[in-house]
Amino acid sequence: MTIIPFDGTALPELPPLPIGALVACALDLLRETGDLPQPRYISIHHSTQAIGLQFEHEAPSLMDITRWALRFGSVLVSRPGEGAAGRVTWCSTEFDYYGVEVSAYAPIPVTQTGTPDEQPAHADYPHEPGRLYGCPACEAACHCTPGDAECVYSGSHNGLAAT
Repeated sequence: MTIIPFDGTALPELPPLPIGALVACALDLLRETGDLPQPRYISIHHSTQAIGLQFEHEAPSLMDITRWALRFGSVLVSRPGEGAAGRVTWCSTEFDYYGVEVSAYAPIPVTQTGTPDEQPAHADYPHEPGRLYGCPACEAACHCTPGDAECVYSGSHNGLAAT
């Protein structure tokens, strides 16, 4: 047995991965996550050694990014911002995949996520949110909750309802 003494000298930094290795890493990531919602756009950045996963610009993408965050033990972040078409809620998560930084994100237009000041008022009749046809607020956005039937919203639903 040979013993090599360690003198405490720091190891040199590894050189950046070539672009082909980053592409292979992105392919492996997508293969490994085939059971998760897939992004609509993928970017590979050689200069920063990072992979970007952009999801649809709609409210259900929040749940998609949440599933990615849960899979990789990362935190979901949302913050207000500006997009090409106006105000958005920027939803994102970042995690490490075999030493490569991955960012999954979606700018969701505020008209779909809304703020209390911008939302129509509920009808002046007792009801559960999302359950009353003819109620401006119920019909303006998805109100689906886990285990319930799909809400009355006519647009894209958030995927939580038991359909």
